[in-house]
Amino acid sequence: MLHPLFRLCQPVGLLSDGAAPTKAYWLGGFDVQQGADAFVELDPHRRPEPRELAAICGLVVVRTIPRAWLSGLRQLRAAGKPVVLLLDDALLGSEALADLPLLYRWRLWWGISRHRACLSDLFTELWVSTADLADQCRQELGSQAIPIKVLPLRPALGVVATQKAFRIAYLATASHRAELAWLLPLLAELQRRRSDCLVELVLNQSWRRRFRHLPRTRIFYPMDWETYRMDTGNRSVDLLLVPLLPTAFNSGRAAVKFFDAARLGAVGLYSDRTPYQGFVRDGIDGQLLPDAPEAWLEAIDALLLDQSKRQQLAVGCRKRALQLCSG
Repeated sequence: MLHPLFRLCQPVGLLSDGAAPTKAYWLGGFDVQQGADAFVELDPHRRPEPRELAAICGLVVVRTIPRAWLSGLRQLRAAGKPVVLLLDDALLGSEALADLPLLYRWRLWWGISRHRACLSDLFTELWVSTADLADQCRQELGSQAIPIKVLPLRPALGVVATQKAFRIAYLATASHRAELAWLLPLLAELQRRRSDCLVELVLNQSWRRRFRHLPRTRIFYPMDWETYRMDTGNRSVDLLLVPLLPTAFNSGRAAVKFFDAARLGAVGLYSDRTPYQGFVRDGIDGQLLPDAPEAWLEAIDALLLDQSKRQQLAVGCRKRALQLCSG
């Protein structure tokens, strides 16, 4: 089945606010076939400039309609350009949304449902993910003359065969407030520089709000000790970050994160101060670093480039941890 996008001139503008799965499953394959310039990603949060509207041959709006673009959609339609709405859920009818949480339901009403009666004024076509959804949309739209097409489910290969990701973890509790504040800009810069790192964090609700904007980040809720021990002993990460800043409370800490690194099969990166200074053998079973964030970023880059070094340090950590255990 030929994707309807093949009928549109390139480039096609794309408006998508937090709809990555929809893009991946119904537009990703087309993007790969046509090349990186098939879509022009547009900012849904600000009004489009005339030059932006003039530069695109058509527009695809994914799931919800940005308020800032209502006038822009009408301008594109007046210019005779195709303007398409892509839906992969039953978002037009109040009955279908009735069982959803109130806040989520309100967001969908604001972003799409309240425009139901005038969709034909804003869009030239409606693209949907299934034949059943097409039937639902026809019922909701009533007499509005807007063509509805069912898209083929042909995502890009990357949906299944994802790229190699390096796992980098920071697994301390919320008592490490200074370290979390120090890590936030460091991790933001790491994820800006690299697209192959999956960051794992244990955060309470307060800190989750501060870190949730980080891309490619997996956040766990705090766990009891038995759950944490079993979890870290049955998965692996590449690097475990263990920064420890000079605070009065930290002066009494012990080098227990060394054993977390051993269970995870990870290379531990530690602050070069007590309790890790004098305990971790730098370059043998871990790596000691100064407080400068750039030094940590450089160390991360170097270790991710050197699989042999990572393996050597992780094996050294595991071997030493086992020697220190009793029984």
